[in-house]
Amino acid sequence: MVAGRAHTITRLSKRDVEALLANYDADPVAALTVALRRVLDRSGATWPELLAIAPFTDTRRAAMLVGEQRALDALAAELNELRSL
Repeated sequence: MVAGRAHTITRLSKRDVEALLANYDADPVAALTVALRRVLDRSGATWPELLAIAPFTDTRRAAMLVGEQRALDALAAELNELRSL
């Protein structure tokens, strides 16, 4: 994720990442929404709300809003890499 907006970022647990990866193929946006809710500590936020508060560039945010697969895949990979043990 890109710095620039002040917001606390929580790492996903191994269990959170396993859930993300298990559900990703069926519905990437839903799986990423669950993960970002955890990361951003916004349990009831929608996908657009999460993207608006997350520290992403405008270009990256726009790509994810329209469901660009490459952008969604990059976020899933990033969340996987940043997990806690």
